[in-house]
Amino acid sequence: MTWGSLTTAGKLVLLGALLLSALAALAQDGHPAGLVPTEVQSLRLQVKQKDALLAKNLLEQAQSNFQKALNDLKDEGDRVKSENGWKDAQFDPSTLQFTPAPLPAKKGEKP
Repeated sequence: MTWGSLTTAGKLVLLGALLLSALAALAQDGHPAGLVPTEVQSLRLQVKQKDALLAKNLLEQAQSNFQKALNDLKDEGDRVKSENGWKDAQFDPSTLQFTPAPLPAKKGEKP
């Protein structure tokens, strides 16, 4: 699987998981003695952590917006099918194409 083969939603989920992993790594305690950042460095890290959390919230909102837009597209496809009397047609939201439903197989024929 390559980055280009992922859907937008898949990319957003993957980026979110990576972000959460990075945040979890930052939040871990157990620093060996003597490896404590200065107060200024700690404040800079806290600011960056808050930036990352804000970005995570924006990512979640983008995922929600994407899902809503996709549902709206599918609903509009259903509306077009209804308006045209294509009750058994199938709608492909990626290509915006409608295809007739496959005919039922005759007795004795394999689909």
